[in-house]
Amino acid sequence: MELVQDKIFKIFRSPGYSYMFNKQNGFFARWGHTREDDPSFSPFGPEILDLEISAGGKCLGNCQFCYKENGGNQAVHNMSFATFKRILDGMPKYKNIHFLTQIAFGIMNIHTNKNFLRMMIYARQCGVIPNYTTHGLDLDPNFADETAKVCGAVAVSVVQKEKTYDAVKMLTDRGMQQVNIHFMLSEERIDEAKSIVDDIATDPRLERMNAIVFLQYKHKNLKSPHHSVQSLSTYHGLVDYCAIKKVRYGFDSCSFPLFAKSVEGSKYYKAMMILGEPCESTLFSSYINWQGKFFPCSFCEGVDHYGEGVSVLKCGDFLSDVWMNKKTEEFRKKILGSSETCTGCASKQYCRSCFVYDVNACKKELSIYPKLGSWI
Repeated sequence: MELVQDKIFKIFRSPGYSYMFNKQNGFFARWGHTREDDPSFSPFGPEILDLEISAGGKCLGNCQFCYKENGGNQAVHNMSFATFKRILDGMPKYKNIHFLTQIAFGIMNIHTNKNFLRMMIYARQCGVIPNYTTHGLDLDPNFADETAKVCGAVAVSVVQKEKTYDAVKMLTDRGMQQVNIHFMLSEERIDEAKSIVDDIATDPRLERMNAIVFLQYKHKNLKSPHHSVQSLSTYHGLVDYCAIKKVRYGFDSCSFPLFAKSVEGSKYYKAMMILGEPCESTLFSSYINWQGKFFPCSFCEGVDHYGEGVSVLKCGDFLSDVWMNKKTEEFRKKILGSSETCTGCASKQYCRSCFVYDVNACKKELSIYPKLGSWI
């Protein structure tokens, strides 16, 4: 086993699982016993960590579709720097090098957590690349300068599109190449999504951005008026629209089953499946909330079948007590066995999403894929 890094690369090698990560441009590749092998999961811990460092009220975005329901008059909760340092220092290492490649910071407003920049600087010093998503409403030139120095990538979510475009330009003007627009895709926002694609093709503020990334809306916030995209033709139409406009696009892991189904028959289908990644929760990624509690992903938080999570702060060894915890292993076994329960779907070998949430339970509290049978 070997883990080495320099200013550009972090490379891990072992008999059945290896990876190469470019810390400058974000390129990542993993393989098993041979370059053709695709490991089912990382036995050495998560490759990427989704880390919530603030939650609660006073979020300027106050989005209808926020599954965290941040905003309003709720109390604000921030992770302390000491807690952050304890979590990061406790992540798996080999010869004092972090196995972890990236942290995706979950924040509300840029300055909600006064230690945000300090956390990102510390992560970078540890050889772990910090990234974050912002609504862009309060991004200022000073923080954009600091972001360009330390961050690998930034995603700007569409809340107020003019503010989004200004934030993208502010970051790309400082030389950042990995700046994306995040767009939460619901049935009610399809036309808006296409208008954003039009703007990307024509607005000079967006000429140096990387891509638009579509995030599959999941109805965890039951107060929200939005609904998950269920129509294959609707989704396929959006993918085609991006191609017609020659706009670079991507999608999150939650979107993978629908995307895979929508591009069946394409001459690039196999290449797309290699480049895409279905749900990787407990396989290659994980989520830790502001309290230091581990969940497979942020959508599992507060849901009955995963309970209160696993405390990272109380564990002695992350690998044995959290990554190989009984709850984590049970989730992992289900996710790896999901394709065995699917029939009649050409994409089932690439999809890990259908099984995780019981359909009846979803109707009550976590409708991640309502009416899933309509397209499988």
